[in-house]
Amino acid sequence: MMKLVKYSYITILAILLAACTADNVSTGSSLLSSEDNIVVGCDTFSLFSQIIQADNFNSAPDSFLLGEADNMFGTIDADIMTQLACPVGYKYPETSEVDSVVLYLFYNSWYGSDDSPLSLRVYEMDKATFDYNTPYPLNLDVSEFCSLDESTVITESDYVITAKNYRDSVYSSASQEYVPCVKMKLKQDFAQRFFNMQNFESQEDYNNQFKGLYITSSFGGSTVLYVTALNLAVFYHFSYSKEQTDTIVNDAKVFYANSEVRQVNRITYPVNYIEELKDYNDSVTFVVAPANIYTRISIPMSEMGRSINDSLSGKRPYVNRAQLVVPVLNYYTGSVNDITRDDWSQPAQQMLLVKENSAQRFFEDNELPSDTCAILSELILSSDDDGKVVCTYTYDLSQLLTIQLRQDSDEEVLNMLLIPVNVITSTTQASTYSSSTTSIISVRPQQTISATAIRSAQNSSAPMVLDVTYTGL
Repeated sequence: MMKLVKYSYITILAILLAACTADNVSTGSSLLSSEDNIVVGCDTFSLFSQIIQADNFNSAPDSFLLGEADNMFGTIDADIMTQLACPVGYKYPETSEVDSVVLYLFYNSWYGSDDSPLSLRVYEMDKATFDYNTPYPLNLDVSEFCSLDESTVITESDYVITAKNYRDSVYSSASQEYVPCVKMKLKQDFAQRFFNMQNFESQEDYNNQFKGLYITSSFGGSTVLYVTALNLAVFYHFSYSKEQTDTIVNDAKVFYANSEVRQVNRITYPVNYIEELKDYNDSVTFVVAPANIYTRISIPMSEMGRSINDSLSGKRPYVNRAQLVVPVLNYYTGSVNDITRDDWSQPAQQMLLVKENSAQRFFEDNELPSDTCAILSELILSSDDDGKVVCTYTYDLSQLLTIQLRQDSDEEVLNMLLIPVNVITSTTQASTYSSSTTSIISVRPQQTISATAIRSAQNSSAPMVLDVTYTGL
């Protein structure tokens, strides 16, 4: 229900200048006309929310999923396709001979079973390679890049691991702990061919001779690894003579899959996945990562504009307060150690609310959150009167709505998407005595697995609504 109050400058000045004499206030008010009234109003607007499945956004991932696992929403099947960075200008020593080539996959966590076997296989991409700036869908057709026949398999045999009982690890000086890794020795004939690819003039030339790797699981439907990095190491030796003594030197050259090259995380789901979610319950919507399942929130801009403009009688609108509270229905309140890795019910820790028609540009151009396009919220935990955990995302839409209302637009609704994201920050400290400052340097679509259940705007008992307070001058 809309509430409307009119205040004149006389009233406001009287409050601010309470210490002044009555004569001074009277003198000031004589300078104001009745048209200078400030109008203050508040209103509650109904929203509409629904589940949608969007195209994937072109963004460089900072981690990858690898493996296959069932869950309450379907089956996730994730593979990795990547180029390798060219060591421009590098040359092996003249007498070098290759010993072996080893692929390393580093992971910091996993989803699903701790001890179920996961078998991995590696192919060489032989048909085509990636263009650095081209967006590729999550479910891209691997056969366009790789023949997928036995001649392109470059592992001696399928490599079987269990996530928890890893065979290898590497010490990280940054985290001061050992990082699990999968260490796969590749076929010797591939090692020789890869060693002979020594045209290191440019990345483009190198991509033409080595198009990339396709890494997939050959069996195991219970585990998905969170792969943080991968590289290929060439182990070789060379000899030289000094003072009539022959010396053998063993060395290694590492080829990295980094930001200089293109990497794609291929992820597939069942065809009927989105339809099952839509039919789940009209009172609940979902945001599922990394399946591109989002919740669209529609704000009735045309209705809001008419209501506010009628109330303001042509005065310029300014939205003072418009707080959107998104209620989260699922959150595990027990010990973190008790959460099973196959529990998809945990919501995303950071959720972006972004204009739907600007979302693709936002991620492609690596934009940062702002009050006018994309607003970021962390998962907020609080308690109700009964001591139960209440979880929400909260967004301040006042600046965004002010701009929208002042635009001459016939847009009926403003569609916004809730997208789970990973936020990369940087911490700086100006001096020894000043406090540190943390700033956001990048926001990317979330690449780890989560599912967030949200009370919809159509919920019969407590629908999601938008309370707006505004003024006109």
